[in-house]
Amino acid sequence: MASLRAPHILLGIALLLGICADMLFYGHGIGISTPIFVALGLTALVGVSMVEGRPGRPNRWLGGAALSFAIWLAVRDEPMLIALNMLAMIALLLLLAVSFRSEALHRLPPVRLAARAFLALFEIGIHPVILAFAQVARLRVGRGHVRALAPVVRGVILATPLLLVFAGLLVAADSVFASYMGQLLSLQLPFDLATATAHAIIVGGFAWATAGGMIVAMAEAIPAMAALPAEGETERLDRSGMAWRFLGSTEALTVLLLLDMLFAGFMAIQGAYLFGGFDSLARTGMSYAEYARRGFFELLTVACMALGLLCALALVTRRESAARRLAFNAASSTMVLLVLGILASAYQRMWLYELAYGFTRMRIYTHSFMIWLAVVLLLFVAALVTARPQIFLTGGFASALVYLTMLNIVSPDTLIVRENIARYQANPSALTLNSGSSRFSSEKVDLSYLLSLSNDAVPDLAAALPILNTTQREQALRQLRARRQQLYDSDDGWQSWHLGRRNANMALMQLISP
Repeated sequence: MASLRAPHILLGIALLLGICADMLFYGHGIGISTPIFVALGLTALVGVSMVEGRPGRPNRWLGGAALSFAIWLAVRDEPMLIALNMLAMIALLLLLAVSFRSEALHRLPPVRLAARAFLALFEIGIHPVILAFAQVARLRVGRGHVRALAPVVRGVILATPLLLVFAGLLVAADSVFASYMGQLLSLQLPFDLATATAHAIIVGGFAWATAGGMIVAMAEAIPAMAALPAEGETERLDRSGMAWRFLGSTEALTVLLLLDMLFAGFMAIQGAYLFGGFDSLARTGMSYAEYARRGFFELLTVACMALGLLCALALVTRRESAARRLAFNAASSTMVLLVLGILASAYQRMWLYELAYGFTRMRIYTHSFMIWLAVVLLLFVAALVTARPQIFLTGGFASALVYLTMLNIVSPDTLIVRENIARYQANPSALTLNSGSSRFSSEKVDLSYLLSLSNDAVPDLAAALPILNTTQREQALRQLRARRQQLYDSDDGWQSWHLGRRNANMALMQLISP
């Protein structure tokens, strides 16, 4: 644990943050309170680092990134986005804590950084307790309080039997005094014990976590990686990693070439109709459902497993000479190109499925995930060819943050409503009222599914009501009225203010008369 100049200041700030967390989160849903608390925590970290004389280094941008995803938590209401934004925010704050005083993130050894992050989870839990006990012990011993309290303790022991005797006599003498004593002994407190316990848990939990995070951030910096050798010294680089590399290049090349042949054969068959669309699909004799459902997830699994295999082989394969390295890079790059073709096939299948059956959350997430996976594959090739693994690690991390940010900007539920309503406008008979199997009938749009989406979708649903027929509009109005009542009932203070819920409420207020 870091030796701190002013541990009492750190613990005091952590306690204040715990009290702020109780005021912001107790009895309130996710909303504007989340970015407010993250901003307070980041400000506290900067303040503590100044007091300790341990300022942060280039990785302070991680705090800004965490704050951005905290803001998205107050903007988007779609459940999957809430979970992803929360996960990204927590991960970024953890990375900020473990690398606060270190060099830029891309210069840190990945294995050591990961190990430090796992260790920090334990340290966040244990270090605040150690620091608090140390402060209490120092206070008592340093000021002689133990010796001063000894007579008081002896006096309490002597007075206890006398208190019991005199209290018993007074209780027998006065019924009012007896009632008060009865309430005191039966723990009938002037406040609700369960509520007080809940407040204490929130204050203590957040104070504990923030204190632990600041203590970890004040720890010693993670040593940066040594500079990579020049191009003519790559053999020395290979020797330094021999502990990991137990597989011969011949074995690895055999695996890669055989898989390349398999993938190439698959792509040769796929090429006949991969980009042919509906016309080529019709010539195969398969329906949309047979083509799109059959094999989509299998192809996506193949792409993910291939990426994992390529990463593993790059770590464990010995490349004894320049020719071996060139052959390995060529075989790996060929596999990446073939896997990109497999991803294109899966992408095409999902696109046909969406054209035929409309958009859902799962289809949008899987579709967009394939685009991000293609980017990661290209980053792998760049890292392999240039012998700079940080391109893959840093690029993959940055692209994941960009991918999640783009999802927040697009808003999947909003996109689902817009695209499916556009399908309905092109074919008004395509809208059905009941969820279930009808959702998977070609050229059908499930209105019940659209109405079940989050509040992010409500403004576009409200705007689409005039184009619906009478029956559809009545069903939509009934469910939207229930949604408005739900929004009204969930209004529990400014701490829960949420842009998505606010926009939904405004749209419903304009649409539905009180």
